[in-house]
Amino acid sequence: MIKLKKTCVTALMLLGAVAGVSCATETTAQASSKYLSLGQSGYVRTKKAMYVGIYQKHGNTYKPLLKKKGALLRVSGYVQQSSNGPVKVSFTSGAVHYSRLHNLKFSANATIPLTKANFKNVKLKAPIRGTVLRAGTGFKQDRHLNYGNSSAFYLTLDNYIQYYSKSAMVKYDAGGDMVIDGGHTMDNYKPTASAKMTKTTVKGNTTTVQYDKYLKGIPGKKLGAHKYQIKIKNLKTLGHKYFGEEDRGSWTNYTINAKPYFAGMMYTD
Repeated sequence: MIKLKKTCVTALMLLGAVAGVSCATETTAQASSKYLSLGQSGYVRTKKAMYVGIYQKHGNTYKPLLKKKGALLRVSGYVQQSSNGPVKVSFTSGAVHYSRLHNLKFSANATIPLTKANFKNVKLKAPIRGTVLRAGTGFKQDRHLNYGNSSAFYLTLDNYIQYYSKSAMVKYDAGGDMVIDGGHTMDNYKPTASAKMTKTTVKGNTTTVQYDKYLKGIPGKKLGAHKYQIKIKNLKTLGHKYFGEEDRGSWTNYTINAKPYFAGMMYTD
């Protein structure tokens, strides 16, 4: 995860929607004790208020955003020039709500020292956050050669469900390769509808989410006034399909309140 000569960049681990970093010649065990070895999740929290290369829009300009103590950040770039040299990173906010992300900009340069004094590793309680969950049993090609042709949703880091209708997914994701927070420049897709998550629990392969309003297109169960629930179960099974000689899709199978869903990507060989 560290590098001797060239810049080490984020390597996306797709189906789990988790970012890591990859380098061939060194391991994080050799890093200086002053610096943090990046955890498996790729997320950290700040130990104090600080500037981390994230900018917020003010009118027609962007100004540096002071992140509060305890702020959750996603590492998007990582570099170390020698085994005992400084570890420097760049950050994004991760998959936060559209309206919030709309006003943010991120530096692509890994310039922030990843010191133990300033950051601590985080293991997400619900690692499914940011994973694009698509309705259906796998990718299908429509008559317009679209693959991203089913409704979808994902859970944000700041506790929203963002839902996208079938027509919205065709608009944003015709190729079937939508990635949430896939690198330095985050794509931000306006949701068809969203709801605030009020409670999230994880038990085994099942993530249970309660939220505050009805979302058409998501098979939620009404529990009471302003209270709906979905159970997202990872079936731990994989699917894949070839479309012609070049295009192929692969995915992980889920159910949402017993309805079939999947999370995956289309590739071109």
